[in-house]
Amino acid sequence: MLDKKTTAVLKALNKLSEGSAYKVITVDDVLNALTQKSQYDSESVRQIIDFLEKQEYINIKFSEDNTYCYSLLPKARICLEQETKTRTKKQPFPCLSYLFTILASFIGTMLALVIFFYLI
Repeated sequence: MLDKKTTAVLKALNKLSEGSAYKVITVDDVLNALTQKSQYDSESVRQIIDFLEKQEYINIKFSEDNTYCYSLLPKARICLEQETKTRTKKQPFPCLSYLFTILASFIGTMLALVIFFYLI
């Protein structure tokens, strides 16, 4: 499992890549593709890219200074798909289930009071 920063860089690399072909990018391209740019600098992005290569999420054909030629591997695509699936599994209205629980508790209590006071 990847942490939030690594996942964000992987998403940026996915956004920059075009299908399964190799893509030449710079670290500045990755920094511009990130949504929360204040958390990253060029050195941290380089370290994350190296980590992703070692963990076999991306394949780097060559790298020079701040330039990389990379391609996403199937492991990265599976990871990104699983993350989007976990986001969509969240219940859209959890407040609605709480409301039904409170309403059922209230109705049950009222029925218990009616039975206790009028039938006994």
